[in-house]
Amino acid sequence: MNKKAFFTGIAAGITAGASAALLSAPTSGRDTRANLKDKQVSAKLSAMEIKGNAGQVKESVKRLVETAKQEVPDKVNSIKVNAALWKESIEPNKQALQKEITNIQKTVEDLQESLPQPPASGK
Repeated sequence: MNKKAFFTGIAAGITAGASAALLSAPTSGRDTRANLKDKQVSAKLSAMEIKGNAGQVKESVKRLVETAKQEVPDKVNSIKVNAALWKESIEPNKQALQKEITNIQKTVEDLQESLPQPPASGK
């Protein structure tokens, strides 16, 4: 392929494409550049806002972690103390229930012994 013809074709295609774009553009070049500049400024402002929000989120998470480090051990200790107190408070009831269960088992055994045994069947 001839290089000169190839580059001439490329140049003609670029020229035709640029001409078609300019002729079919809904706004003038000046308006298009102004719109692009406005959108660029808007995009920069949005990026700055996102960056600021990300910084706030990061700071909030940092404060949350610090608060959790301080408060969670206290809460865990409080729960342990309450659980120990509860366990201590139910101990008398637990012992009473164990005595009741033992008495019920003894009563059932006594009843079983006092009931007449069925006769053994001889086949």
